[in-house]
Amino acid sequence: RSTRVRSSAASDVYKRQMSYSKKYSRLLLWGIFSFLVLTGNLLSVIGYSSLINISPVFKLGIGVILLFFCFFIYVHKMTIPNPEKHIFIVIAIMLYVNMIIKGEYQITNYISAIVFPVCLSCLFSLFQNKRMQMEVRYIVMIFFYLECFIAIVEKIMMFHFFGNMENEDAFVGRIDSYEFRSCGLWGHPLSNSCILSLMMPFILLQNEFSIKKKNLLWSIGMLALLCFNSRFSIVLSAVVYILLNYKNMIYSRHRIKYVLCIGLTSAVFLYMLFNTSFGGRLLDLGLYGDASSMARTEILDIFQVVDYREFMFVGIPYEDIIYIQAMAGLDYLIIENPWIIFIFRYGILQTFAMILFFIPLFHKWLIPYGKFNAWVICILFLSLVSSSNSLAVGSTAIAQVYLFAFAFKNQKNKYDSKDNTLLLAE
Repeated sequence: RSTRVRSSAASDVYKRQMSYSKKYSRLLLWGIFSFLVLTGNLLSVIGYSSLINISPVFKLGIGVILLFFCFFIYVHKMTIPNPEKHIFIVIAIMLYVNMIIKGEYQITNYISAIVFPVCLSCLFSLFQNKRMQMEVRYIVMIFFYLECFIAIVEKIMMFHFFGNMENEDAFVGRIDSYEFRSCGLWGHPLSNSCILSLMMPFILLQNEFSIKKKNLLWSIGMLALLCFNSRFSIVLSAVVYILLNYKNMIYSRHRIKYVLCIGLTSAVFLYMLFNTSFGGRLLDLGLYGDASSMARTEILDIFQVVDYREFMFVGIPYEDIIYIQAMAGLDYLIIENPWIIFIFRYGILQTFAMILFFIPLFHKWLIPYGKFNAWVICILFLSLVSSSNSLAVGSTAIAQVYLFAFAFKNQKNKYDSKDNTLLLAE
């Protein structure tokens, strides 16, 4: 009897969530499409920047706005899981401290980088069905093909399709120095390389893709990374590929295919690195030693002139950060480390609490891929976001991880192993 009751309850959950899905799933899908494809860089050709001047809300982007709207439609119908509920409490405390106590209202970047991923996680928790997952994956793959195609064509033509075009002198100089970098759909080369680098491990872990398809897609993604000329992303992606496939290269019955694919791909990329302008920045400048890399380490000298007690609890106003930089003789640098910016603006305790309560969310979305793979993706994520100011200036990297984890998840069971809750299988 208890089994029938659980089955009936699971069926009720299924029917209720299916009714929600049919009514509003289109909005969620359009929001994801807009988030990935209809970016500010693409919409700049039709004057989207003028909307940002009208209201800072448009800085979030059309896709983020649509997904927030979708969340607020559903919020009264969903049961927010505990990991999301706990981080919402931390977010509320942080916003109260910084807006009421400190009187700082510049929170647009914080909303897109921290609040948005939690809302997106709640939506995905509600829509865990095979059909929705396949539709989301379809949109993600459309983005992947578009992003890589635009990056490669821009590199070949030495021309940016979207965004602000460079003047002729700079254009010629970049051709001579191998420094032309594609801007793709996401504008800045680092933004493009980050989202591609975060997506590629999930492609490699998707069981529904054949070995040939996985390696082909990964090769296309690596070629796009060479077009963006992000040295760190190129090296990290290559290392991640080895880490995720080392067992297949040693123990799998397809190990010969893996070795041949790696050998062929490596030969092609080495040829491109030494004989073409693709990835030229990697060979011309090396991994470390130029002004961009040195700036990331020089800024650490700022801790020699600050009192830790000033930003232990609530952080310091933004104007004071500039003053501290000037005192340290580092006012000519941009702080390209998000953790330093978070510590200064929100304090050590708030930053630590934010990191601590985000861990269960990462565990929730990544553990289905296995502990080792989850650790690889987490280390990749932390390395990428720590190599620039990323999260502190509104990067949606956390939301990207949750999106790709949902889209490429291998669903095997009809019922969740913990509470036998039906997961909306077809």
